[in-house]
Amino acid sequence: SWAHIADCDRVICAAPSYIARHSAPKRPEDLAAHNCLLLRYPRSTEYYWVLTGPDGPQKMLVKGSFDADDSGLLLEWARAGAGIVNRPRFEAADLAAGRLVELLPRHAPPPARFGLLYPHSRMRNPKLKVFVDFAVREAKKAHQRLLSGDAA
Repeated sequence: SWAHIADCDRVICAAPSYIARHSAPKRPEDLAAHNCLLLRYPRSTEYYWVLTGPDGPQKMLVKGSFDADDSGLLLEWARAGAGIVNRPRFEAADLAAGRLVELLPRHAPPPARFGLLYPHSRMRNPKLKVFVDFAVREAKKAHQRLLSGDAA
């Protein structure tokens, strides 16, 4: 079974220094000519990025000279001007500070869905239900704190 926690908006962004050197992409297709910072892990869907197009979701093949399995490292590279990154908006607090600039806002990636996956059973253990309810409630609160900028 799956319990929904939140839909997390995603953002395409880069450092002002990267944009000054390479110019900002004007259309999703322009990403093919840019250095995209890629999150790689087994069965990753981020060898391509899905952006919102006029006819709905649009799969964009992207490439780049940097890839990692650590989203924090991707953000460090983006801040340093190494390329364009696709991240959940709550991870990109650097937007408000001006260290990163949102790109292609009219073509933003669809939200990422976060949830809790747990075993399904007709004879579900009541302790599991209590835990799932607690975990979902607390994760929703944590997500709201991230969105409000209060990481404590």
